[in-house]
Amino acid sequence: MDSFYIQHTHTNFHYRKFGSGKKLVFAFHGYGRDSNTFYFLERYLGNNHTVIAIDLPFHGLTEWNKELTFHPEYMVQVIQEIRKQLNALNEHFILLGFSMGGRIALHLAEIMHKHIERLVLIAPDGLKINFWHALATQTWGGHKLLQRTVYHPQWLLKTLDIAERAGIITRSIASFVHYYMDDKEQRIMLFRRWTTMRKFVPKLGRLRKYITRNKIKVRMLFGRYDKVILYSGGEHFVKGIEQYASLKVIDTGHNLLDDHNAKYIAGLFNDQ
Repeated sequence: MDSFYIQHTHTNFHYRKFGSGKKLVFAFHGYGRDSNTFYFLERYLGNNHTVIAIDLPFHGLTEWNKELTFHPEYMVQVIQEIRKQLNALNEHFILLGFSMGGRIALHLAEIMHKHIERLVLIAPDGLKINFWHALATQTWGGHKLLQRTVYHPQWLLKTLDIAERAGIITRSIASFVHYYMDDKEQRIMLFRRWTTMRKFVPKLGRLRKYITRNKIKVRMLFGRYDKVILYSGGEHFVKGIEQYASLKVIDTGHNLLDDHNAKYIAGLFNDQ
């Protein structure tokens, strides 16, 4: 696997490239991960695909030196520059996204729909509105509250414990939140990451029209026991576009990116 940097204004975006196939794939990782998370797929996709996996701002080796806003147009420009370097500007390509990266892939598919051959989504965020995420990133008051919580998290942690004891949220959700909120550095990083990526909000109705108009294949994979991203969002999304979009649910949780599930993931790329 090769490692590269591409400069965009004052930022050095880091990406990894693996595979040598004719079909070009741009891959976007989940929260707290990096481009290396997709490398296990090389043995399954490498002969037919070339995968460009990009480290997002405040992730991996990307050196983010801009304001705390990552506009989707920035990523479009990065993709176009990489396509230009690969002499692939005239070729259609595939978008692959996992979790938070799924929301990015959905938004990019909306913008670049004329260039997209296939959209592969693994437990993707962005198919349903997450109330707390939307409150914290899309409203002034919620954003200020999140910023304050970074330095004064006690109210949130107490509320979380009460909600768990009352059965309002599950233990797995409580543990998930505690993982990111118990440590100050993790809280600061969450604030930066959520704030920076807040402009990626796909308009699903418009995207469905583009999928139909451009005959884009959409393939999704979900975990049946995933408490972070529920597969019901995928079921709702494919209604009305079943000719082009489908989903598969397997007996696992949110962490689908491992060799055990590789055959299911590879199948999302190879069907007709």
